[in-house]
Amino acid sequence: MTLDHVTLSSYLRDPRLAITAEGVVCLVCGRAYRHLTNTHLRRHGLTSDEYKRRFGYNMHRALMVPDVRGIHAVNAVKIGLAGRIRRRPILADLTLRHLGGRHLHALEESLTRKERLVPRSARGWSRDRRGRFAPATESRAREVPVELRGLPG
Repeated sequence: MTLDHVTLSSYLRDPRLAITAEGVVCLVCGRAYRHLTNTHLRRHGLTSDEYKRRFGYNMHRALMVPDVRGIHAVNAVKIGLAGRIRRRPILADLTLRHLGGRHLHALEESLTRKERLVPRSARGWSRDRRGRFAPATESRAREVPVELRGLPG
């Protein structure tokens, strides 16, 4: 199944839409697969990392449908894969250690972050006399301590 140009261009603007429960759409040719493999990507002259960089995916994003990813996760737990991984890149590479966990943000990650931003309320907030947040008042007279009210200015 190949997608039309309009749908494919919407996937190019937001690559997260290309990965659904039904399939992963290749953003180069427009075909849907259960797992976008290195063999398929080689036909386009790309590696998995190059594909992810080119289309703005996170480097740790699995290019497969959630069901297949779940099967792989269960199998990894069964064989104890995590215990067999000995290399920790942050310890082996000094440049990663100097970055302190910072990394470049892919398009996918920045789109997700923008969606998570909570719009601020139109109503402002200020602190009351005791330092607690309270809705901003029209006049600041309520915030003036009782001891100072009525004193000549």
